[in-house]
Parts: sequence; C-alpha cells; structure tokens
Amino acid sequence: MKLSQILSLLVVAVLLSSCEREPSASVDQDKIFTDYELFYNANLDKTYARATFRFSNLLGTQLELSDPSEVTFNGDVLTFRSALAYYEKEMAGFVESGTFRWSDIDGLVFTNAIQINTIAYPSMLDTIQRNASYEIIWEGAELVPKEIVTVTVNGENEGDAQIFLAADIGMEGIILSKSKLEKVGQGPGTIWMDRSYIPDLQEATSAGGRRIGRYRPVNKNPYFK
Repeated sequence: MKLSQILSLLVVAVLLSSCEREPSASVDQDKIFTDYELFYNANLDKTYARATFRFSNLLGTQLELSDPSEVTFNGDVLTFRSALAYYEKEMAGFVESGTFRWSDIDGLVFTNAIQINTIAYPSMLDTIQRNASYEIIWEGAELVPKEIVTVTVNGENEGDAQIFLAADIGMEGIILSKSKLEKVGQGPGTIWMDRSYIPDLQEATSAGGRRIGRYRPVNKNPYFK
C-alpha cells in the first residue's frame, strides 16, 4: 500500500471512528488490529507514546484491553484515555525511539520498536506569496522508504486550511502549489509540518496494524501576501 493511501485511511479512520468500544476479551485475539504511534510535538516539547486497538482493521470498533492484557512502552504501562479510546504515555522532551510491547489475554506477546526522524523549517519563512507556488526545502534528511511529510497551511479565513503532501523517496522539500495557496486568506497564518515514518509491523496478529514515528517542529507563523 502506498504511503499516500495509508494517510488517506488515517484521515478516514479519524472521521468515522466513534466513542463506541468493546472489551478485547469479546473478540478473537488474532483479529485485533494494533496501531502504535510515537509522536514528538516541539510546540509542547513532549513525546507521546500511543497505542490503539481495533477489531479486524483500521476502521474497526475500538477495543479496551481486558485483564490480563496490557500494553507498555519501554517497560512502562500505558494509561487508557477513555475519551478517545486509546492508550498513552506522555514524556518530557524528545524521545527518539522506543519499543511497544502488547500482551493479549492468551499470553501471546507482540513487540514493535519505532523511531522518529527529525525535520525542521528553513531559517527564513516570514512571507509567502499566495499568487505563486512556494517551495519549502526542509532541514533534515531526504525521505526514505515508508516516509511522508505533510504541511498544513491555515489562514485567517474560516475553512481556508490547505494540506500538502510529499511522499517520494529522496525528496528534500515540498511545493505549496499556487492553486491551493490562492485559497488561503490574506494576512497572518500558521503552518505546521509533520514527518511520519510508517514501517511495517515487526510482530502482529493476522489482522495486521501500523507503527508510526512522527515529528512536528515548532509551528511557523508567516504572513500570506
């Protein structure tokens, strides 16, 4: 599956998922889809280790683990966040890598390591012309297999946010197309950028799953002219 397709599925999952959940003991353990994410947000200087469990696939019913099943990150048990039905641990600062370990109710253990690849904005990003394409050459390594960079631009007008995607191996920058920039309102705005590394799981049930290492540098606030 292409990374762009994976990203699209992620968006659909967020839009379609609800607060409904079931205990993991109510389903076949081999049909549990596991979703792991290690996310660093430089705006808060926090790293989040998150694990979500669903029945069958990415769009399946969310599950709350039944005793004695548990999920850990680097040996620490993750806390269940009831409102969003996922497991999480917050950590101060940048945690570059780590290992998730999930044990199901049958005692089977699945171990998956993940790393975060960094990215930064160019030093000068103060003004962006809306009547022409604009290229951001990021600071950081070029894209490797299983990586994507997304840039979200949000202007002053309601509903004018635009999303841009780079997913080709070897890319070192991303082009903000004129056709989308023209839709952004004139004036001060915000840009946030995410670099996501999405390799295949190392250990999984037959339902499969994902692991994501994501890095978000401090947001930029250019003027859209």
